[in-house]
Amino acid sequence: MAEDKEKKQDTRQALTRRDFLIRSNAGAVAIGVMSGTSFASTLVAEPQAGSTLAAPVKARRVTLDIDGTKEEVNVDVRESLWETMNYQMGLSNCNLGCDRAQCGACTIVVDGRAVNSCTVLSARYGRGQKILTVAGITSGPGLQGLHPLQRAFWFEGGFQCGICTRGFIMAAYPLLQSNKNPSTQEIKEALAGNICRCGEYSKILNAVKTAAAELRGEKVTYTAPWITDESNRPATAVAAANSISKQFQFVTALGTIEQFDDLSLELKQKPGIVDVSGTERTITPVWDPARLDEAAVRRILAEAGHPVRP
Repeated sequence: MAEDKEKKQDTRQALTRRDFLIRSNAGAVAIGVMSGTSFASTLVAEPQAGSTLAAPVKARRVTLDIDGTKEEVNVDVRESLWETMNYQMGLSNCNLGCDRAQCGACTIVVDGRAVNSCTVLSARYGRGQKILTVAGITSGPGLQGLHPLQRAFWFEGGFQCGICTRGFIMAAYPLLQSNKNPSTQEIKEALAGNICRCGEYSKILNAVKTAAAELRGEKVTYTAPWITDESNRPATAVAAANSISKQFQFVTALGTIEQFDDLSLELKQKPGIVDVSGTERTITPVWDPARLDEAAVRRILAEAGHPVRP
C-alpha cells in the first residue's frame, strides 16, 4: 500500500505545466460547446518571429461641441468627459461627486439625454454630439437671464450645500423639454439617478414643478421674494443710444458663473462701460464709443485678469 501511494505521488509530481494547460483547454472547449460559444474565438495567436505588433492608440484629437461652442482637444482614450472639461478646457459647469455614476452630481445633457459625465469617454463624444451643461441653458446675466429651472431652484430653496444642484437641474432639463406638465412620479423617475445628501428632495420636487408651470406660461409666485436693483442703477448703466457691444472669448475660461458675476460687477464700475453679459467662456461688454474704443475695452479686460482672444 505504501508503494502504491508513493507511485501516485510521483505521478502527480510528474504532471508538467504543459500537461495542465492541455487538460484545462480541453475542459474549456467542452464548456464552450455546451454553452453554444466557440472556444477557438478566445484563443490568441502567438506573434510570429520577426513580426511587430501595432502600438495601441492612446490619444485622439476630437472636436467637442459644448454649450454651442466647438473646441478641438487632444484626449486620452480613457479620459472621461468630466476630466476633459475641467482639466483641459478649464470648465467647471458640473460637479464631481462619486466618480462612479451613482450620485448624478456630474449630470449633463448630450443630444437631449441626461448622462453622467464622469463615466462617458471624451474620445467617443467628439463626433458631433451636442453637449449641454448648466451654463448653456441661461439666456443672459442676472436672475432674469436664468433658465426657469435655475430660477426655481434659487427661489424655492432647492439646494443646500449646492454640490448636487447642477446635476439635478440638468437631469430635470430633458424632462421639461418634452413634458411641461409632468406628474410627481414622472419627476421622481427623471431624477432617480441623482442623490441629495442634504435631503432637500421636497424642495427639489417643488422647484421642478414651479419651473414647469413657468414654462407652460403660467404666472409663478416664488417662495422667496424677487429683489432686484434695477431702480437703483446709476445713470451710467442706462444704455446709450449709440452704444457698441461685441462678444469676446476669454483666453482662459472662468471657473464658475459666480466668478463671471463678480467680474461683471467690477467692469460696470469702469467709466464708459454701460453693461456686461456673458458666460464662463464669453463676455459681451456694452460701451460708450465717446469714451472707449475696442482696444480700450480689451485693455480693461486684461487689467482685470481676464484677457480675451483676438
